[in-house]
Order: sequence, then C-alpha cells, then structure tokens
Amino acid sequence: MDDTNLLFIGAILSVALGGMALRLVRANKKLDWNEAIAAHILCLMFITKGIQNAATAYFNQALEASESHWQFWVSISMSMDYIFTGSALAIALLYPVPLLRTIKQVKVGLSLVGGFTLFCLGLDVVGLNLTALGLPGLLYYAVAIIWGSVYVKFRLIDPEKRNDSTRNVALVSGLFMTLILGHVWMWWPGLILQSNYFYFFDLGGGALTSSLWDFMWLSGYAIGIGAGLTMLGIEIYLALSGDVNKLLYVLLPYFVLGLIGYSIYSRGDDAGFIIDADSSEIIDLWSVFTTSLHFTVIRPIIAMYILLKFGLFDIDEETKPMAKLMSIILIVVATSALLELLQSILPINQMISAALLGIIIALGLGWEEKSFHRLVTDPADMRIGLDKKWFPELNIPRKYISRIDVACMIYCIIAVLVAFLIWKMDIIIELSTTRMGGAE
Repeated sequence: MDDTNLLFIGAILSVALGGMALRLVRANKKLDWNEAIAAHILCLMFITKGIQNAATAYFNQALEASESHWQFWVSISMSMDYIFTGSALAIALLYPVPLLRTIKQVKVGLSLVGGFTLFCLGLDVVGLNLTALGLPGLLYYAVAIIWGSVYVKFRLIDPEKRNDSTRNVALVSGLFMTLILGHVWMWWPGLILQSNYFYFFDLGGGALTSSLWDFMWLSGYAIGIGAGLTMLGIEIYLALSGDVNKLLYVLLPYFVLGLIGYSIYSRGDDAGFIIDADSSEIIDLWSVFTTSLHFTVIRPIIAMYILLKFGLFDIDEETKPMAKLMSIILIVVATSALLELLQSILPINQMISAALLGIIIALGLGWEEKSFHRLVTDPADMRIGLDKKWFPELNIPRKYISRIDVACMIYCIIAVLVAFLIWKMDIIIELSTTRMGGAE
C-alpha cells in the first residue's frame, strides 16, 4: 500500500466518523455552550480533513499522470487545510477551558478565526499563497501556547487542589496537542541534534516557498517539539511521584519513534547507523508507517476517544447503535489499513492476509464491545471539584451554534469554485514558473 491508498482510506474514515459524530453531537442537548461549539467544530474538522485526504490522493494520481487538473485537487486540499487550521484554533480558544469568557469575546474570537480562514483562501486566488502573509506555522504556535499553558496549569496545580478533573483537563489538552503535533514530535532528534533532515526540510518545494516561509514553518515545528518534550518531562516526573496519567502512554511512542526515525532520516551521517545506498525506499516506508498513519488513522482515533470519553455524546438507547457503529467502522478500517501496510512489505499470501484480517477484526470487535461499554458508562468529568470561574456560563442558543455547520458548507462550495478558477486560469503553474524562474 502506498501513501495514496492510505490517504483514500483516511478520507473514508474521517468523513464517515465525522458525519455520524455530528449527528450525535446535534442530538446531545446536555452540552454546555463551549462543549457544544467545540464538538460541532471537531466533527466538521474531520469531515473536511477527509475531503482534504481524498483531494491529496487525487492530486498525487493526477500529477503522476501529468494531467493539468492536479491544480484543482491541490487547491481543494489547501482550502480544506485552512479549515483544519481554523477549526483547531477555534477549539483551542473554547475547550477544555474557554479562553473566550463573554458573548462579545466569542463573537470576536470566532469571527477572527473565520476571517483568517477566508483570508488564506483569498491568498490562493491572487497568487500569494505559500508566502509569509499566510502566517505559516501559526497553528503550531497557537496549539503549543494555548493548550500547552492549560496543560501545565492543571497538571502542575497545587497537590491539595489536584483531582480527577484537573487530570482530565490536562489529558484533553495533551490529546489535542497530540492530534495536531504528533507528526512533528517524531522529528525531535533532528531539532536537538541539528540534523540536515530537519533544518533543511522544504515543505513547499524549492523556490516555490521563500526562506522566510520555510523559517516560519520550521519555527512552528520547533515550538511544537518544545511543548511536547515539556509535557513528556512533566509526565515522567509525576509518574515517578506516583501520579500516572494516560497521556504518558500516548506521548512515549511518538518520541521513541522519533529516535528510530533519526537513524533512518539522517542515513548514518550523525546517528552512527549505516543505511544502504537504497535508503529512499526505507525512508518512504518509514514515512508511511509513521507520519501518514498519524494523519489518516491516529487522528480520527484520538478525536473519537475525546468525543466518547468526555461526554460530548449523549449515549442512550436511541443513539447507542450509531455510536457503536462508529467504533466498529474505526476498528475495521484501521485494522484493514494496518494489515495492508504490513502486506506491502512482507511476503504474505492474499488468502492468508484475508484470514488474518478476519481473525483480527473478530478479536477487535470483542475488544471494542468492552472498551465502548467502559467509555460510555464511565465518562470523564472536567468540572467536579474545580472552581466555577474556569467555566463561565453563557446563554448561546443551539440554533446559532448549528449555523456553524451551514457556514462550513458555504465555505466548501466557495472553495470548489475557487479551485475551479485556479485550475482553468493555471494560477499555480504560472506562480511556480515565476518563482522558480526568479530563483534561477
């Protein structure tokens, strides 16, 4: 399985889970105002992320076939990524602890986030995308500062005030940081050890992005890695003191994989490991099993855990079947994707892999039943025992919150029209020719 196929799987998974989750969130009338807004946005974020994954996969196919409509798909992918960035910023301002404390602040804050999203889309039209005007790396700065501060505040709160709610607030903040920054954390040795694969990483591709753009993007990576290492250090310290949080078991794999990845990406230059000359295949495989898997499978798993564990769904006899269906889809799709990845590198007969898939899914569904029951019957609370000052009471009618869904749909329609315009006017091709010609 290559990266393109994994993107298609991630698209199906994200859209299916996001769509069903949105129905369950809409049906939950017990949510507080900030939880309702954050839950809506989280569902929409993954629906649009699924569209982005599919668009990226189609872009890869069109580019390989030298077809001009690749511009359409890359534009769709970029516009959906703007929603992802805006959604993450909005959630960080509202959940788990709202930084927006009044109706006016909510209006201004969400308006600024929405305006920034439209601004980035406008940059695509005028050919100023991939410039410093788009504030590359902003998401990583915001996530590290906002959720990182919330995490530190509640995780290191005075021992006499420490309880399950403070741990849960810290856990949710850490999970959201993992969702956004997990792929960045696997590059931490490159930052610390000053490896070329980190400092000369060029996401935009040569002259298409300026040195300032590259610097701003990588500085976001750097602050994200700093925040991750801080959390890991805190969790290890508290674990040694007897206060173990589930977040430790989430963070450790990313940073351990970072150590392994260093030996692969550096190709023996600094790590002391000798990789064969045919190392590009190894790097590609490692990237698919780590970064791509995080983007397409791990992110939906984290989002689903947050939605189920922290009471963003109201699970009753009417909604329970759909919630269970979401869990089953997650397990089946994730399991099949992992098995296909293993089959792509191991000489396993297709009949054997099909039998293994059936066995693993059967075991997974049994585990799903127990895990699902445990999640829905024992939801985690973040307000019991905490000062009410952290959670201001605002009266925001649900009809206004539901308008977020409509706004997202309108944005997607506009994004399609913009993508069509960019394709037909060859804006990206002309931009690439101009910038690369100027660099020569």
